[in-house]
Amino acid sequence: MGRMKQASASPTGPDLAAERAEEKARQLRRMKGIALGALLLAVLLLALSHYFGRQGAWAWVGAFAEAATVGALADWFAVVALFRHPMGLPIPHTAIIPRNQQRIADNLAHFVRDKFLDKAVLLPRIAAFNPAQRIGEYLSQPERVAYLATQLRSWARQSLAALDDPAIERDLLAIVKRQLHDWNAAPTAAQLMQMLTHGQHHQRVLNAGLVKMAEWVSAPEIRGLISDKMMAMARREYPKMTWFTDKLDRTEEIADRLADKLAQALIDEVVVVLKDPEHPLRVHYGEEVVRMMARLEEEPELQQKVQQFKTQLLLHPALQGYVQQLWARLRAWLHDDLDSEDSVIARHFVKYAQQLGERLRVDAVWQDAANDQLRIAVEHVADQLRDIAPEHIRRTVQDWDARYMVQEIERSVGRDLQFIRLNGTVIGGLAGVVLYALFRYVPGLSG
Repeated sequence: MGRMKQASASPTGPDLAAERAEEKARQLRRMKGIALGALLLAVLLLALSHYFGRQGAWAWVGAFAEAATVGALADWFAVVALFRHPMGLPIPHTAIIPRNQQRIADNLAHFVRDKFLDKAVLLPRIAAFNPAQRIGEYLSQPERVAYLATQLRSWARQSLAALDDPAIERDLLAIVKRQLHDWNAAPTAAQLMQMLTHGQHHQRVLNAGLVKMAEWVSAPEIRGLISDKMMAMARREYPKMTWFTDKLDRTEEIADRLADKLAQALIDEVVVVLKDPEHPLRVHYGEEVVRMMARLEEEPELQQKVQQFKTQLLLHPALQGYVQQLWARLRAWLHDDLDSEDSVIARHFVKYAQQLGERLRVDAVWQDAANDQLRIAVEHVADQLRDIAPEHIRRTVQDWDARYMVQEIERSVGRDLQFIRLNGTVIGGLAGVVLYALFRYVPGLSG
């Protein structure tokens, strides 16, 4: 439990980057102090050897310290000269990095373009890596998919919160209206009708309409409505006859029977049409559909009428109010779902991500298809990046403040460079001891 709390409190993002930069700076200062301490120790040993007359063991100490001091100073000069002028003196061929900022920018840009974004190098590595299988293995682990779902919910909540701005809502609705206004509805209607006629779907639509009409006519309230309409028409058109039937209290009975007869006749006719594929009504309906498709594709007047109807529909206040209400309800549902631990969106994401991961992990056909798509995407992106990335890198490095650039490079590699100073001190001292031994013990060299 303690580890979990500690992990949750660990810095992330910019704080983590700042902490890492500070740690590198501390390591660099520590190594500089060690290298400087080695130089000062060499100078101290040299002074002591002279104090004791460089006799006996002090002669060897003096030889070591003298060469170690020279080596340490030489390597200090070499390391410092990379980043700045030693002791602030404008010595030629020093402050190499800031003085060559332009060349560093150009070389870095060309290196990334030629070594990282070259398709001849990039594509074989991707093929050998089999990214589809790696993605499948990643998505096959429930804890990783759950983590991705959590990140997706977080990202979606932030994105949805940005859409709560009324100005953004107005802009989005304006974009949708503009797109719908520019949409030519007539060709779309013709294509829709063509899709319906393909495979006799339009006949299924007719069947559904006929069945619905039969159900509607069979309803008692509809038959009562028909009876009432027939009585009203009879009294208006045949007042004398209805006066006589009213005297006999038969008008309503006659109207009810006629309504039942009419409704039953309609139902019987619907049954006949449903059973007969070649019924004249079906044939006429199919011909009208084909004729309407042709008119939508060829007659400018009908196309204009469709456009006008579409425009009137879009401008109707009821539709605009409905769209706004629909958008508000959708946004509210998304807010509630994304805030819920049992999010429907997250559940579906986990379900389909795991299914995709299992497919990509074990199915070679899916792997080949996914890798082909990734290869095409990489080819396209690599071509785009080869044009964009070098110039971006070049301008970025050129725009860096020279002191900032030196500081970042020194933090990255300066610690290792301080080992050069240490090595120079030790190797220089050992070389001094070897030379002292040669001049002292090898005949002909001692003078």
